[in-house]
Amino acid sequence: MMRRSVLLLIALAVASAAPVAQTADQLIGVWNCDVFKSTYTTGQPPVRRTITFAAVGDSLHFTQETTNEGFNTSETVKLEYTAKIDGKDYPISNSALDTVALKRIDATTIERTGKIKGMPTETAVMKLSNRNKTMTITSNGTNDTGARYSRIEVFNRQ
Repeated sequence: MMRRSVLLLIALAVASAAPVAQTADQLIGVWNCDVFKSTYTTGQPPVRRTITFAAVGDSLHFTQETTNEGFNTSETVKLEYTAKIDGKDYPISNSALDTVALKRIDATTIERTGKIKGMPTETAVMKLSNRNKTMTITSNGTNDTGARYSRIEVFNRQ
């Protein structure tokens, strides 16, 4: 009886850990923003935005390349971070944010909290749908001038 209880506890522990890995695995790949299905409360939408997720050990590597239209020019900005889905802060490069923390909400949803000097300034919820072919990122935050912003971006798996 004792052996059966121990085996049941081990099985439950493994099953509860699976959604964390499963969510990360489902994100792996290249995602293209459909700017026509996306909404932005401030500023001009990007000309193009591509997100790539890659597995790096037990972490998730995020790369975002955004092309913005400028005066007589286009500019591409690249953001990157590698983080575990454990709620802890990890550095982000080429961003107004200093760190990001990833937390699993459910089997298809991850929440990212962006911080500046330890203070949360942005929340982005990444939700998979349509058999993991669509990802919607809902972001709310405060930019570097203190203005509030929000956006809902729809991404399609490449």
